[in-house]
Amino acid sequence: MSTGKVKKFLYAFVHIIAPIMYLAISLIWGYLFTSKPLWINITDNLSILAIWYIIISILWLVNIAYIDKQAEILSKKSEKPNTK
Repeated sequence: MSTGKVKKFLYAFVHIIAPIMYLAISLIWGYLFTSKPLWINITDNLSILAIWYIIISILWLVNIAYIDKQAEILSKKSEKPNTK
């Protein structure tokens, strides 16, 4: 796996997949197990996601050099053949 693919996967997971999973699980949980109305549940969870995006974006920018190094290490590990 190339370094670019590793970076794309990490970005997609942190900025797209994880928030969608959180939103789906929290909406289902809020609808089935709490007595809050659906609209209140949606607005509460979207505000939490807004905070998530702000914090994750700042962390992503601050740690971009570390992310690049780790992506390079992961891509090198996946390119090496397994010899046992």
